[in-house]
Amino acid sequence: MSLTALGLYGAAEAFSIGHLRTDRDGYGWTATLLLLLGFLVHFLALEVGGRAEGTVPYQNLPGSLSLFAWMLAAAYGILFLRHREGSTGPFLIPLVILFMAASLLVHSSRGPHAPHDPMRSGSLFALHVTLAILGYAGLTLSFVLAQMYLLQTRQLHRHKLGLLFSRLPALDVLTRMHRTSVAMGALALAVAACLGMFWAKQNWGTYWDPKVAFTLLLILVYVFILIAPRLGWGGKKIAWTSIAGFVLLMFSYSVVNLFITAEHVFR
Repeated sequence: MSLTALGLYGAAEAFSIGHLRTDRDGYGWTATLLLLLGFLVHFLALEVGGRAEGTVPYQNLPGSLSLFAWMLAAAYGILFLRHREGSTGPFLIPLVILFMAASLLVHSSRGPHAPHDPMRSGSLFALHVTLAILGYAGLTLSFVLAQMYLLQTRQLHRHKLGLLFSRLPALDVLTRMHRTSVAMGALALAVAACLGMFWAKQNWGTYWDPKVAFTLLLILVYVFILIAPRLGWGGKKIAWTSIAGFVLLMFSYSVVNLFITAEHVFR
């Protein structure tokens, strides 16, 4: 089912590119339908995989990457419903494909998975991890939107207003979409951090872990992005800060989980 979901995501990307090039409504609706089908099939794959291993589908690296891809699709859907702007699809859907493909590659190359840890279970733990991944997904989309904003401003500065420029959202639309994705990601991550510290105190006897420090720093960066316009920061500065925040996010998601923290590790 995971391969089927990946194929549906790939087809959605193809029709999304076709919609961007031709502006045909049929391509746009087909891309949306294929993305929704991929999202549903992907959910079934996560459900079946979790039941087969007898644990939640994100306690190992392949499962975490797959859930990340699924949450990216969900976050893109939220942005689409909020702003009714489908021309960003060709730039955002590839993220779903990338992480889904990475999940399948890692899954095929890994050895026997570690036994299920009964401590890492329960609705509170599941909600904590789910919201954390949703937060990462929203902030990842903000990274791409920030790059699109910089691309648009560069094209304006150079007076190169070609076909691509005419198809992309206006700068004010990109700004609103970026703000929505940052707000969604930061809020989900903040709630996840609170739930996680509460769970950790109950099960580990302490709130603290290196992962907590990096998460709080990440939240502060994106809260600053949200209030930056009131401090007189312009769009390009905010976009570059968002890109820097994404670098920190990827460091937290990969290096911290794999090498620094003793508790927030992939099994």
